Amino acid sequence: MRRLIAPFLVPLLIIGCSGNSDPPSAVPPAATAMNEKLQSGMTTFLLPRIARYEGFLTSILNPGTPLAQGVALAPDMSPGAPPFSFTFTGPYDGNEDGFNESTLSGSATFGSDPDADWSSVTGQSTADVDIPVLGHLYHSDLTYSITSAQRQISGTGTFADPMTGNTSTMTVAAGAPLVLKPATGAPGAVSNACGYSLEGQMGLAVTGPTGTLNSTWNFSSASPSVQVSNASFVSPSGEMTALPDATIDTPCGVAGSINDWVGTYTENWACLPRESGQATITIVVTGADTVQITDEDPPGSGNIDVYTAQTIGGDPHSLRGFFNGGPAGSQYREDFNWTLRTSLSGFAQFSSYKYFEGPKIDKGGICVASAPLVTP
Repeated sequence: MRRLIAPFLVPLLIIGCSGNSDPPSAVPPAATAMNEKLQSGMTTFLLPRIARYEGFLTSILNPGTPLAQGVALAPDMSPGAPPFSFTFTGPYDGNEDGFNESTLSGSATFGSDPDADWSSVTGQSTADVDIPVLGHLYHSDLTYSITSAQRQISGTGTFADPMTGNTSTMTVAAGAPLVLKPATGAPGAVSNACGYSLEGQMGLAVTGPTGTLNSTWNFSSASPSVQVSNASFVSPSGEMTALPDATIDTPCGVAGSINDWVGTYTENWACLPRESGQATITIVVTGADTVQITDEDPPGSGNIDVYTAQTIGGDPHSLRGFFNGGPAGSQYREDFNWTLRTSLSGFAQFSSYKYFEGPKIDKGGICVASAPLVTP
């Protein structure tokens, strides 16, 4: 009876955003336009998806489940491969529109047997996105590590925008990986990416017909805003202009309402240690920042739990809550974060759980889930 956050990757796909102050008049209009595009894309596209990276990884490491889709997992038979090492490859429908626009490959090494125990997983992943007519749009090479407490990623991702002709590249240094952990609202775990708390630096570069824009994005797990520094623009003629530092707010669903959660969802979930299933989730609003959740797992079983969740950091489209599960004498607590899709067509979820009684006390695992909306 586990459940949580949805799949997808493209955490390093960049496009835009708007700062908190107007640039000086000396800044070329092309630089202003490119900078605003970058900032708006970061806020509306990249940050809501960055947490899905861990979701897609946990999903495909559960072969044969709906969340794994067409990605095949196989033991790594290469000489010197550590125990519990695997490779993966195959097509993937990252935006769940019925078309496998993504091709994934990579490796994963678990700290223990993924069928029996959970401690950690590390590895590398490569992703490519191709859209009919538009062609090849995205490529990334990332190194990752996942524990119950946090996730780390480093590497590069490049997106070619066929509409503007711009190519955007994000880089996270291997020696200083970006740290992701579920936001709790407590100091050191403040929401700054749709229910997640990021810590670290991203280097962003956008190159196109009007010039090249470089900047550094500094995330702090103690702040809901992002500090942008070292920004500069180089025109096609080679003239360089420095842009002022900026503080960027990164709200999640700020234009929406907690009422956007109301409805019934079908949730597919998968966990490490490996376990998977399906549930029917019904959500009603019970307060200005709270919802009540009725969870039937599996659907039609009559096995129903009722629990609550609250919005995180004032974002109406991010929720956090917990429930207790398991039979008497072997119960666990599961803490979860949910993020509503920008289309309002479902939500993504990530959780960690730990047994507080019985033979597995203090042991646990992590779970992810994808929950499309069935009935508003």
